Amino acid sequence: MITEAEAAARLTAIRDLELYGWRFMASLTYAQIAHACNGIGPESWRADVRKKLDKWLATFRLAADVHDCRYTWDNDGTREKFDYANDELERNCLVLADEKYAWWNPLRYFARRAAHLVAQACRDFGWSAYKEAYSKLKKEMEN
Repeated sequence: MITEAEAAARLTAIRDLELYGWRFMASLTYAQIAHACNGIGPESWRADVRKKLDKWLATFRLAADVHDCRYTWDNDGTREKFDYANDELERNCLVLADEKYAWWNPLRYFARRAAHLVAQACRDFGWSAYKEAYSKLKKEMEN
């Protein structure tokens, strides 16, 4: 989880970069964003593994924030919304790779490949985390 001040700064960066989903993010409170943004990887993974992933995939941090908020606050438990969140993650990771590296820099193409792999990992292994997030949201809305 991040602080509300960090959430505000990240929202500004997401909006300035015009990442996909920035309008959705702007509809959330800083508290909601802070609550949802937990780094790269599902909550069920060990903290040390997630910390390493956050470091290795730091280029994609803002894309992961949008993705976390989709899973947490725009989740209806359907495959359609799950696919949308993961497709949006991939598009945002590609934007961030292109933003960080010039077209002539070979690292751009490594980062773009990593973007595809990150999104595919979410598609292949994220369904249980998505369903768990839906259950939590449903319980919150009932209370």
